[in-house]
Amino acid sequence: MSVSTENLLSISVLARSRPNIPLDLFKAIRERGCEVEDCRIAPIGDRLAANMVVSGNWSALGRLETALPGIAEKLDLQVRFERCEARQVNPEFRPYGAEVIAPQQQDLLVHLLEFFNGQDVEVAEISTQKYTSTYTGAEMCSVQMVLHVPVNQHPQALREAFMDLCDDLNADGMMDPIKT
Repeated sequence: MSVSTENLLSISVLARSRPNIPLDLFKAIRERGCEVEDCRIAPIGDRLAANMVVSGNWSALGRLETALPGIAEKLDLQVRFERCEARQVNPEFRPYGAEVIAPQQQDLLVHLLEFFNGQDVEVAEISTQKYTSTYTGAEMCSVQMVLHVPVNQHPQALREAFMDLCDDLNADGMMDPIKT
């Protein structure tokens, strides 16, 4: 995400998944003199979820805020928006990625989040997907996370504790630094 000195607007969109929603949204944003700074768009069930931060001067953001209800109606979207600040960067943390593949179990995410919370590790992003193994037919779950690990924490000790947790959960896992 570029560090912008402009004003920011956070926008969340939920819609029935169909082609061209991202294109239509980005065009509507551009037409009002704004720019997408940060964006996550993904299908969730039969819906499309989009979260973005848009920048622009006060006038451009005002035009976009005024237009969003009409855009939502025209494109059959549910939209929420509010002014926001830039994401704060904290040099006290290192970025890590963790991935877990496990048989589907109801409390998998709770166990993972409790573990990282107990290690003073911030979970910045989570992406999960349930699927059926094509080889065995087993119900499986894949979890990807972006973690903020305190710089004073010993990475090998954290990684070993994480691997022990994965063993306890009958899961395969890996945790590595994110090279940015």
